[in-house]
Amino acid sequence: MLKLPFFQMLVRLFCFSCLPILAGCAATQTPISIDDYQLHNDCRLFTAPPKITLYPSRTWDDLRAAHRQIAEIDSTPAPANFADSTAIQIGYAHILYQAALKALQRTPMPDKETAREALTEALEIISSVLAQPDLKADPQLSRLALYVVQTYDDHIQKLSELEGDAPALLVYERLFGNPENTIVDENLFLGILLPKTEIPLELNYQVKKFITFYSSRFHDIFQRYLNRAEIYFPMMQKIIEEENVPPEIIYLTIVESGVNPHARSHANAVGAWQFIKSTGRLFDLHGNNWFDERQDIEKSTRSAMRLLKSLHQRYGDWYLALAAYNAGTGKINRAIRRSGKKNFWELTRYLRTETRQYVARYIAASIIAMHPEHFGFTSLEFEEIEETELVTVPNCLSLDVLSQSIGMPKEQLQFLNPELRQDVTPPAYKNYPLRVPKRLASSAQQAIDSIPDSEQLFFTLYKLKQNESLSRIAKKLDVTPSILQEINHLKSSVVPRGKVLMMPTSPEAFAETHFSRRELSDDSRERRRRRRRYKQPASEENISLVQVYRKIQTDLQAEEKE
Repeated sequence: MLKLPFFQMLVRLFCFSCLPILAGCAATQTPISIDDYQLHNDCRLFTAPPKITLYPSRTWDDLRAAHRQIAEIDSTPAPANFADSTAIQIGYAHILYQAALKALQRTPMPDKETAREALTEALEIISSVLAQPDLKADPQLSRLALYVVQTYDDHIQKLSELEGDAPALLVYERLFGNPENTIVDENLFLGILLPKTEIPLELNYQVKKFITFYSSRFHDIFQRYLNRAEIYFPMMQKIIEEENVPPEIIYLTIVESGVNPHARSHANAVGAWQFIKSTGRLFDLHGNNWFDERQDIEKSTRSAMRLLKSLHQRYGDWYLALAAYNAGTGKINRAIRRSGKKNFWELTRYLRTETRQYVARYIAASIIAMHPEHFGFTSLEFEEIEETELVTVPNCLSLDVLSQSIGMPKEQLQFLNPELRQDVTPPAYKNYPLRVPKRLASSAQQAIDSIPDSEQLFFTLYKLKQNESLSRIAKKLDVTPSILQEINHLKSSVVPRGKVLMMPTSPEAFAETHFSRRELSDDSRERRRRRRRYKQPASEENISLVQVYRKIQTDLQAEEKE
């Protein structure tokens, strides 16, 4: 008799009990329409989710296929043939939802962190499935999506407090923000006068649907985007003007990221302008575990303007340029070939749903941002920009040391330098350009230059040319694997090609090295942010680079004495 591991037996047993949900064929259940649900003013779902009744499976072959595909999904990205795996993904999302409920019911205290991880993972799966146009009317999927979103809102975090690309918001938008499900409020558009702009703001029915949605069900979240725009738009406007791009392009950041420089999508697009790593490198945006120039407002805005200008030059039409910014030139070229048209509105049927709606969302966001009070939002009052200047940090320093030396709050340093991903300037980055208020620049540079070597962190880097095991790399560098893991936050025993690893070194050795931004840049492939099956203990996650560096120094000094 074939013996199965205990975990596989559990998975099979669960799948056996919920296969009708995987297949969407539980005929005895009454479909629930999302139109039956009401919303509170703060965007919370009104109706509490009933329990989902499970029915026994009758098809063992389907169950075996389900188990096999779930096992594959655990460790690999979603299969290319999406339609074949849709039922399995819905079933896997349901398993995660049940796990979250169990964590929330745990006594004596609910395990909210486990519930958050399970719900987030379920939401990412549901979001990708809902993006498929032929599945949007599926009652089983809509039902499950409602349960997961409401549970997240009730027990983890309110939707109105989330950032623009949070999975819960994506699912919420796809359930309630679909223009096909939005009834236009024509009263919103009485007396509206649109300014003349270089990028046309066409107020068609599709655009009106998004304005209605943003002004009603999505009001509180959109208001947060506008509040953030008051801070960051002044920083962007100067660069947009220098790059000679229409000023109204700035409103694209509302659609892309909610004007959030730290936004990260499930596809690993980062920053206010949502660059993926490969596109960022093409437009001179580099980074690794310690800095990411896609998060820098000025650098990413300049790169985005150059990309958008090149797309506009290619198509001669701003709507097509915007669509290509979202989907890529390949998909837009294919849509043009298939439709025989170069008018965006005439080729939308050949584009995926997200891109079809993208231009309408941009126009809607632009019109609201130009007339916020007309649509029930507070007027935009832009922050006065304090002039800044770059100072040079010769070596890796903690932000705590810099804050004390310069005499400015650490939080202000982080705000002015959003590309910094950790509480240090980038290791092995000589003469890092740090942004500080202009009034402090001279004294700050003097203070930085006087910081003693004992407060500095000296590193060198090793960039992988091919996939290598951690033990082999450690042997090459004459260190223990644990040192590499601690410094570089490695979770796998195999390190991918293009990965940048940092290693402590002596001040003398550091003085002999110099690495360009491109050499410092991590070129390893990023996986989509899904299936987070492992989480380090909090005590390990919170260890800072400074603590690890000091610990290794102490260990090496002890070895030398022996």
